[in-house]
Amino acid sequence: MLKKITTAVLLCASLTSFAGDVHRFDQVDWQPAGVKGVDMAVLWGKEEDSTAVYAFRIQPGVVIPAHTHSRDYWGVAVQGKWVHIDANGKKVKTGQEAFVRVHGNDLHADSCAGPKACINILDFDGTRDIAFPKK
Repeated sequence: MLKKITTAVLLCASLTSFAGDVHRFDQVDWQPAGVKGVDMAVLWGKEEDSTAVYAFRIQPGVVIPAHTHSRDYWGVAVQGKWVHIDANGKKVKTGQEAFVRVHGNDLHADSCAGPKACINILDFDGTRDIAFPKK
């Protein structure tokens, strides 16, 4: 009996401490990302030492125009249908069943197919930057 009580107490204690590490996206400190309808936040890490992992929130129907990043990044959609558009205009819609790898200097665009806002988590191999080509 004491073994069962001890196990239950340890389980409850571990669940209580784990709950303190849960963060909700509606509590994130979203900041404008420079494109109307797009916000961003650092989820963890620091921009200063290139360890930051970012969340981007794209409103339904918003398109981030063609751009590049000097570094590769990994990305995953945690909400909504994220549309990745390559340099040739090919669109690939992803949801929570996939993740992407975008190589540095690859021209691409992004959009959100809705109906909810898309939330994507991006992890860059180094410093995050963005460049929009001149028209």
